[in-house]
Amino acid sequence: MSGKTEKRQSGARPSIRDVARQAGVSPGCVSNVINGRRRNDDPIGRAVLQAVRELGYRRNTMASNLRRSQSRIIGLVIPNFENPFFAELVAKLEHCAEATNYRIVATSSREDPEIEAREIDELIGWRVAGVLLIPSLQSRSAELIGSSETPFLVLDRLLQDSGADSVGVNNADASAMMMQQLFDAGHNRILVAYLGDGLDNVAERLAGVRKAVADHGQQVVVDYLPTGDSVGGARSALEEYLDNNPAPGAVFCLFNTATLASYGLLQERGHVLGKDTALAGFDDSAWMAHVHPPVAAIVQPVEEIARTAWERLLARIEGDTSPPATVRINCRLEARGTLIPAQFEAGWKNTVGSYAAGRNRR
Repeated sequence: MSGKTEKRQSGARPSIRDVARQAGVSPGCVSNVINGRRRNDDPIGRAVLQAVRELGYRRNTMASNLRRSQSRIIGLVIPNFENPFFAELVAKLEHCAEATNYRIVATSSREDPEIEAREIDELIGWRVAGVLLIPSLQSRSAELIGSSETPFLVLDRLLQDSGADSVGVNNADASAMMMQQLFDAGHNRILVAYLGDGLDNVAERLAGVRKAVADHGQQVVVDYLPTGDSVGGARSALEEYLDNNPAPGAVFCLFNTATLASYGLLQERGHVLGKDTALAGFDDSAWMAHVHPPVAAIVQPVEEIARTAWERLLARIEGDTSPPATVRINCRLEARGTLIPAQFEAGWKNTVGSYAAGRNRR
């Protein structure tokens, strides 16, 4: 019995997933074809349109219009509320919402892709006007976003092939800028602490570091240390590294919890920050500018990110059907007191031979 006959007998209204199954494509492809975000005259587009005709699929325009015209609620899903960057971004988005007569309902995925999918599904069920998402580690929400008629916008950790607008920063350029600053200060033994694999923005930051190392063209020792996403995990990883390796002249942390862990641990071990060890972080936090010495940082323009994302999402809610776009915003470097010239360390030349530039510790 055909799928069309089954649908008519059951009385169930064909869904985007039914069309996707019939056409042999993803729900996201179906949504993009139906909403004009991709061509409908290629093999995939023609297969989708044929499945739409065969199943008698009809977009729920009434529900869509009700949601867009009446709901003043925007859903926001972030990985956690403890991360200072996420917390600041939520605050800026709330200001944007207040200024445009919307309200934000914020929830956390706790870095769990299953929780993230559940929270997104519930927000859609509430018929929110739109959803802002900072994906979790190992997020699998791209298909869910693509199959929904609710406007989505992805922030910070950009997803591949989500079919949604995205707003982030030029991660690679920013991390390369900090590495060049360290090279210019004479540092040639640098530890780079990063969150771990699985996030595009982390991969971009690492790519920027590695490109800066390759472009530098001189002998340097750069160790790459995955640390996990918590302060405790970062501290443990750093302790193990320092127990088994000569002390680096500079530490560059690609996310802010590692910066916090490094700041405390290095001082506990007798490293005088701003005198014999340089420390820099990607992402700024209030504490970094108010400790002594203040910590150098790559600063993401949170207010600009929030404003750009909000304007783009509102345009979608109001009916903009242009192709999805990705916006990249430049960061700036705050060269504070911990960004110091390199100090010569006794025994450095005797240890260079035991290291390889760009070595990745796991």
